This record gives sequence, C-alpha cells and structure tokens, in this order.
Amino acid sequence: MLSNRVPVLLGMWPFGAAKLWLGPIMLGALGAGFVLGLLAHLPAHIGLRRRARTAEKRLAQLAPPPDSAKPDA
Repeated sequence: MLSNRVPVLLGMWPFGAAKLWLGPIMLGALGAGFVLGLLAHLPAHIGLRRRARTAEKRLAQLAPPPDSAKPDA
C-alpha cells in the first residue's frame, strides 16, 4: 500500500531509536499534526459557537414572531 518502504533510523530522545519504514513515519506525523491542529483550534471554535448560539437566542427574543406579521393586502 505504501510505496516508500525504505527503512530509516528514527531517534527520539529519551525513548531511543528504531528502524522503521519511512511511509508509516510520514503518515503518523501527518495524523499527529492533524490531531494537534484540531486540539489547538477547538477552544476557539467552542467559544465562537457559544457566542453564535447566544446571539441567536437574543435575536429570537427581540424579533417578533413570524405569525404576528400582518399582510398589507
């Protein structure tokens, strides 16, 4: 499935080193970056959703219900 199966030496202090294929290392780094980016963005996203939900509730309280609108005709 992965075309790049060249073994490389991956050293991570203090865990030591291991010979692994380059393809899974790159996929693991991509997955770790995706998860870390998601976790970094999540607090801001939660705050924005909370503000939007609060604004929608306030707008619903301020605006008249759509059934009370009287047609001009």
